[in-house]
Amino acid sequence: MLFMLSGTAYAADEVKIIINKKVNKLAYIKNGVTVKILPVATGRSPGLTPEGSFKVVKKLVWPYYTKLKIPGGSPRNPLGARWLGLDACGTSGGTYGIHGTSNPKSIGKRASGGCIRMFNKDVIWLYNNTPLNTPVEIMNKEWVLNQKPVTIVIEGKTITPVGASGAYMVNDTVLVPCRLVAETMGCTVSWDETKQQVTVYSGNNAFSATVNSTALYVNGSLRPMKVAAALKASIVYLPVRVFADVFGYQAAWDNNTYTVSLTKAG
Repeated sequence: MLFMLSGTAYAADEVKIIINKKVNKLAYIKNGVTVKILPVATGRSPGLTPEGSFKVVKKLVWPYYTKLKIPGGSPRNPLGARWLGLDACGTSGGTYGIHGTSNPKSIGKRASGGCIRMFNKDVIWLYNNTPLNTPVEIMNKEWVLNQKPVTIVIEGKTITPVGASGAYMVNDTVLVPCRLVAETMGCTVSWDETKQQVTVYSGNNAFSATVNSTALYVNGSLRPMKVAAALKASIVYLPVRVFADVFGYQAAWDNNTYTVSLTKAG
């Protein structure tokens, strides 16, 4: 199940954006919590995208591309669906910006003339959740982003992970430790080290998933996941939606407490 954290961002929220040119990623941080990490494209050469601390000072819907006089919304317009202008290098928000793109294949690469490109769907989300004067930090180095831990509750019982086996967010998806959740549900878990594949059984239902793949096989049928299975510290993590859908649980998300709850349907 996908748990959306979107909505209008108000001045009371402490919102910050970090853009890392080293990995071409943008982190959206709200009240100290990393809510989303999204791919971007940055300057073709190191100096084109300025580094430092800036602010969002202009916001435009379907921006007009002045240089070639291309109207907003045109498929030829390289600025895409939204523009969040920055006061970088003493400018007033019309020179450097975070914007959409007409060239989605460039995302994740060093491809722009200095701006930060995003997929249109991502920049629309960012636009809707970023107020004017939001601080933006652009860097080019290794980073560590802290995420608020996610609490897991199954049938009213809080599951206490050991060590690094807690649930966590990837964009809007909650990933949970597979064996811990499965065995709490009374399922049987098997692991194929050679294939890096986990299989979970319960009654007449079973699923299998492979690390770093979005392919999920449920009773032999392919049901792709939104987020790939992950392996961290010898623990396999899967989207919580998998357990809810396959084994007949209802999933609920509490954004105030960062808690995901699974309750047997019916």
